[in-house]
Amino acid sequence: MRLPVRSLPALGRRLVRGVTSVAGRRRPRRAQPPAAAKRRWRRTGGGRRRLPAFSAGRRLARPLTALAIVLVASLGIGANSPSSELTANRVSGLLTLEPVAAISPVALVTDTTGTVERAGARRAGPDYYRKTTRKRVAPGTAAEFLPLYREAERVFGVNWRLIASVHRQETAFSQAATTYHGLNDFGCCAGPMQFNVTNGPVSTWEHYRQAFRSGNRPKRYPHRTEHHPSIYDDFDAIMAAGSLLRASGAGGGLGGAEWTAAYAYYGHDLYGVTYASQVVARAAGWQRNGFCANCEPDALLVDEFDIAYGEAIRERLLADDKKNKKKKKKKKKRTAGERAVAREAAEARAQAKRDDARRRAPAGQAPAPPPPPAPDDAPADPAAPPAETTTATTPAAAEPAAPPAPACTGVRELLGC
Repeated sequence: MRLPVRSLPALGRRLVRGVTSVAGRRRPRRAQPPAAAKRRWRRTGGGRRRLPAFSAGRRLARPLTALAIVLVASLGIGANSPSSELTANRVSGLLTLEPVAAISPVALVTDTTGTVERAGARRAGPDYYRKTTRKRVAPGTAAEFLPLYREAERVFGVNWRLIASVHRQETAFSQAATTYHGLNDFGCCAGPMQFNVTNGPVSTWEHYRQAFRSGNRPKRYPHRTEHHPSIYDDFDAIMAAGSLLRASGAGGGLGGAEWTAAYAYYGHDLYGVTYASQVVARAAGWQRNGFCANCEPDALLVDEFDIAYGEAIRERLLADDKKNKKKKKKKKKRTAGERAVAREAAEARAQAKRDDARRRAPAGQAPAPPPPPAPDDAPADPAAPPAETTTATTPAAAEPAAPPAPACTGVRELLGC
């Protein structure tokens, strides 16, 4: 509602009264004699007393009033102008919470045309799209999106059937289980058109989420959210998809440029070729036979688009994959050889250390004790081999000494010792 300028001072006075009533109640001033004022002045420490609550409220009232006037003026003036919806969208857009990535970071992939593809280690595959393309949808449900497709075609010049075919391929006209909440089963994309929100720091959705500002929002359409842009709002998502396809080179036809745009919409891999052929073949079938929500793409048309535009890309991808496998195998062999060389070098170093320790061992040990001298009456035998000297680490255990012979005295002497 637009407030008249005359009501702003009254609003300011009400805010003043509200602040002062919350901070403290006004009390009337009473005339006091000078002596009482002096005694109060001495009792409070020479005038160093705290301000009453209502005085603090009066001091805060003026800046709060000015702030309230600025806010009301910025929100109220021009509320009925044609740009009121844009202003409201800008204000509410500050309060929109976008899904944040809770899994591993994914690199942003940009091709030569500047389009951003849905890159990631995990993405939807054949099983997922087989379910979405075969899911039965009420004809009336699909027809509710036609004004959104046509508005995107009017703004961006992209064939509305191509946008509708992408919508059908991704979420079966917003009928998938996780269309309007959270991320998909692969933890990368969200919303009716499955925009990637994890390939940051600037995700695909952040690149194209403001595209809705270029079109006229219908009054009624499925799942209109409160704040914009929202990845779960059908109009915002479809307009963003039209902008993305346009940036990828799509136009009003259904030929090679549109096939390339659909290929980039999914991602540059082998299944992306099949994805693009199915999307464009479905759109071409609708152009030839009329819009049919539950009609699967003609297999012959899919083969025609695949042969015309996808076969060369598939061969190149397979060749690159084969080349990468060879590189990995060669690197693996090289790594195995390097490991063998490193292992041999380590063994050689260990052997060198052992040899060095063996060479240094005799020099570091104590010399062996000399052999005991031979008795004088023992004949010298020059041919006898020299006594072996052993360096046993532990001395041999000494044999127990024989008991001494009894003395030959007394009776033993008579009997004979």
